[in-house]
Amino acid sequence: MQWRKNLVLSIMLVLMVVSCATPEQKAARAAAEKAAQQKLQVDLAAKCDARTAELMQAQMQNPAFFTDPKNVKIAEEYRQKVNLPIFQSCYKLAWDNYINQIRVEQLQNWEMHRRWDDDMNWMMFRPRLCHDIINGRTIVYRC
Repeated sequence: MQWRKNLVLSIMLVLMVVSCATPEQKAARAAAEKAAQQKLQVDLAAKCDARTAELMQAQMQNPAFFTDPKNVKIAEEYRQKVNLPIFQSCYKLAWDNYINQIRVEQLQNWEMHRRWDDDMNWMMFRPRLCHDIINGRTIVYRC
């Protein structure tokens, strides 16, 4: 019996050590998240105006985009294009559309899990859980 306890403890210890991320891994993950966010921003801007998306990409790749003297005209064009009310409203609509697509996918997944739970109820008793979004927060409760 003692060997089982030691085996379980050692497995848990190994899993804890393996799941810890090194600072390099954390930095790589943060850089990947930032790159994904920037790609999403450029993709949403490209739906509204291709030139603005190109300027946005150039601004994201160059940290000294606004302070570099050779980029003065391009930086001014970027400011003008981004501050246009029509671009801002189009970008907001593209962002809202993206958020709504994510919500639809989430609701479809929840519905699939709910149907799976209903199908499995004949095999074993399991309380049915419902999902809902209230004030932007996801909650799970018994139905």
